Amino acid sequence: MTTLHQSDESDGKDPWLIYGANGYTGKLIAREAVRRGMKPILAGRSEQRIRGLAEELECDYRIFSLDSIAGIQDALKGVKVVLHCAGPFSRTAEPMVRACIEAGIDYADIDGEIPVLERIYTRHEEAVAAGVTLLPGSGYDVVPTDCLSAMLHETLPDATRLRIAFAGKISQSPGTWNVTLETIPNCGTIRRDAQLVTVPHAWKIEHIDFDDRRRCTMSIPWGDVSSAFRSTGIPNIHVAIGVPCLSAFIMRMVRRPVCALLRIPTVLRLMESVVPRFIKGPSERTRHTVIYHLRGDVWNAAGEQRSLCMQTPEGYTCTVESTIAIVERLRTKTLPHGALTPSRAMGSEFALSLPGISLVDCP
Repeated sequence: MTTLHQSDESDGKDPWLIYGANGYTGKLIAREAVRRGMKPILAGRSEQRIRGLAEELECDYRIFSLDSIAGIQDALKGVKVVLHCAGPFSRTAEPMVRACIEAGIDYADIDGEIPVLERIYTRHEEAVAAGVTLLPGSGYDVVPTDCLSAMLHETLPDATRLRIAFAGKISQSPGTWNVTLETIPNCGTIRRDAQLVTVPHAWKIEHIDFDDRRRCTMSIPWGDVSSAFRSTGIPNIHVAIGVPCLSAFIMRMVRRPVCALLRIPTVLRLMESVVPRFIKGPSERTRHTVIYHLRGDVWNAAGEQRSLCMQTPEGYTCTVESTIAIVERLRTKTLPHGALTPSRAMGSEFALSLPGISLVDCP
């Protein structure tokens, strides 16, 4: 572990660290945090990239890998909150979470991978005993949809089925694309009778009325299949994304060969190495102009239905806002201990407190 550019300068609150600060999302969060007068410690594995960003933002920085729990704990000395932004989280979350629990450090991340969320939620009692808060899914996946699910549950407490759908111009960062590549071979996932169930990609294709128009959608393995169950206890959950119907049916046609191809390790690694050459993430203009449309529906055993619709800014813009708000609360030590979803930690209406997010009329 290397610690560099260490100074006595801070913003007067508990020290916090962004791991993966050199990534697309980490940079956005770091720059906005500094603009607001915060002084995060920037960290990651690439000294050249981290050092350059730290010098630009006049922040302290630390360089370390996640290969050793003892090494991570040594690198985190003096830190009270970690915001983990280095994916794929299937490889990076476990060592960072373990190190944070053992060192008594609060943890948040921007993960949305169902298996990773599930593993972190199973450490709830361990986190309570250690007196720490674990808050995975602190970004766009899953803050707005998790809060929407919690609000829907409040309107129909005996709901037995939940459907979350979202639509808009989706543009992904290189890191998110690599996560997508890793998850494709695992097929789709839904929640059925409280259990996670594997289904084919585009398992369900349906038309859904959003606040702006009726759209074709297909089911996807979004993080809420895990988090919404923890937030609401609703036993049957699936998530859908708005796509052209032709795209949905093409996905059904090619899902088997594509999944088989990406199960070959060399093919997956090749794709991951190529992604950064062509994928740069949404432009600043896109982040400030795109609007996402969300719709949530719940049903109970008697067939009663409740619906809520929401509009949000573009996903990475929301992620910056939600993660900074969550970090600020973690630094005040006012959140309950344990492994929590955003709505369980921050309240069901947390998303509505973020800029640009509002409920709108459902058709």
